[in-house]
Amino acid sequence: MIGLNAALYWENTDPKSVISLVPTSAITGEGIADLLTCLIEINQGRMRKQIEVHAEDEFLCSVLEVKMLEGQGTTIDVILVNGELAVGDTIIMSGFNGPIVTTIRALLTPQPLREMRIKSEYIHHRTVQGAMGIKIAATNLDYALSGSPLYVAKSKTEEEILEYSNMLDEELANMISKYLNKKGQGLCVQSSTLGSLEALLEFLKTSNIPVAGIGIGPVYKKDIQKALKASAGTGKDAKEEFATLLAFDVKIAPEAQEFANENSIKIFTAKIIYHLFDAWTEHLEGCM
Repeated sequence: MIGLNAALYWENTDPKSVISLVPTSAITGEGIADLLTCLIEINQGRMRKQIEVHAEDEFLCSVLEVKMLEGQGTTIDVILVNGELAVGDTIIMSGFNGPIVTTIRALLTPQPLREMRIKSEYIHHRTVQGAMGIKIAATNLDYALSGSPLYVAKSKTEEEILEYSNMLDEELANMISKYLNKKGQGLCVQSSTLGSLEALLEFLKTSNIPVAGIGIGPVYKKDIQKALKASAGTGKDAKEEFATLLAFDVKIAPEAQEFANENSIKIFTAKIIYHLFDAWTEHLEGCM
């Protein structure tokens, strides 16, 4: 023993002061049921009074991914935490070119004991209630923003839709103003979702690394042009270390890579934030 206040969960006689260890295997799945049992016991037992129960009329839903589905077109995978969704509802969410307002055409869930990522026949619903994962089919979803909240306009009035749209615009504007360098010079950052982008920006901020441009989704030529501008181009104030783009868990379009090579813009890709930071630090040392 090395003196840690931890014990195997079936030997732990004082779970309030001693951490329970649950052996698990990612290969065989052994121990997952035990882990879930321990989490349920903590939530419904010791933390029961701290669990917040949302009001029935409070709607909470978030966009997870944007995917193409054969026969349905572009769809979004969402997590409905609380509330109800129905076919025909008017929904509002953030998009690359501004808020998206559309109508639900189909609500789909995977077959029992299947998950969203496994290809199989989906079950169609007229209405669904949270909490659960759902695939939504609707029009104009191509530019939906992963990680953004989703709202339902029950009355479908222009005033209500405009109110939600302004709310989404304000959320994005606040995030941009919080992290972007006021001088317009710094790194450019691209991420797969809004949540991972915010985590990356927060990490760069604490590391005192200026950010001049942000984006979500695959890297295209326009994103490289943004990085070129952020490094002050070829002017007298140009800084070689800022002629970079950090791409977190996103694909790079071939024309974007070609344009970056032509203009000496470095693209660093990774699926772990710290790996991006290490790559840029090494690049910075090379520039110095």
